[in-house]
Amino acid sequence: MSPPPAETIPLPVILLTGFLGAGKTTLLLRWLRESPATGLRPGVVMNEFGAESVDSQLIRRPGLLVEQVSGGCLCCADDNEIGNAVGRLVRAGVADFLVVETSGLADPDNVIDLLTDHDLLPQIRLQAVVTVVDAAWYAYPGEDFGERILARRQIEFADYLCLSKCDLLEAIALEGVVEEVRRINPLAEWFRLPFGLPDLGTILKRPPAAVELRATTEVIPGGAGRAEGSHLHGRYRSLSWRFPVPVDRSRFENFLTTLPPREVVRSKGFVRFLQTPDKLHVFQSVWGRAMIEEFPARPWPDPVMVLIGPSLPASVLEQRLRDLTFGENRTIRRIA
Repeated sequence: MSPPPAETIPLPVILLTGFLGAGKTTLLLRWLRESPATGLRPGVVMNEFGAESVDSQLIRRPGLLVEQVSGGCLCCADDNEIGNAVGRLVRAGVADFLVVETSGLADPDNVIDLLTDHDLLPQIRLQAVVTVVDAAWYAYPGEDFGERILARRQIEFADYLCLSKCDLLEAIALEGVVEEVRRINPLAEWFRLPFGLPDLGTILKRPPAAVELRATTEVIPGGAGRAEGSHLHGRYRSLSWRFPVPVDRSRFENFLTTLPPREVVRSKGFVRFLQTPDKLHVFQSVWGRAMIEEFPARPWPDPVMVLIGPSLPASVLEQRLRDLTFGENRTIRRIA
């Protein structure tokens, strides 16, 4: 008689969440650099809002298994999508833990429901929820209360809270953010990035997260209710654009820095410049703050731009991108 099959030990899962542009992928990159010191091998499930994948290209490296969940926010994805993505990583047998990075517009409550589905429980266990908070944005409320509600829900469900972009704030404003974050979720352990970092080894050694409702019924002044923030992505749109040729850097920088921040909250992607066609650059902007730097990894991903916003003026942006790509006086070719 053959021995009974060994009991499968569920893989621990770290859920990484936070609003658009908060710095989730930057934190994940730091974890990936430091994971060899733990002796544990990671696997990643990446969810991006938009048709083109940018963040999964940023984390690509030999030996790292990455699964992409497409079709919008993970919180509204089909159960089979997350199940299949996790299942493929588990069956590969080369990961000791998984990190699930959500879109910045995902409701953590719904994602937790997906990750704790009874069909997945034999394969994985939710170890912790880590939320990244853009302190510079959170310090100054905007006009869209739905964004604030969603950001607060992401804070409420966290076991670990990481405040990013603190250097952009005066000390008194940062103190106000810390006080509010602690008031919203007094149980979470918090860190100030980039100086502090939730230690992977510590997270994985601690008891798994207790799956319980932590959200409050607080209503933000202005009449906005929780449901509006929970499905904020219903009002958001994305636009993708491929660059078949290098573009002029100064014109590109002008395009990036003049995007209206209330209409285009987030942009990201890869681009080649006429001035340095043998180099690829990665770029991003969030709430009007832009960054461009050389992308050294090979093979190169395709040059592409993804724009995300609540009132995306698609036709205007497409025309500007045509002019940027082909020149105002050149024959325009439609990009598929």
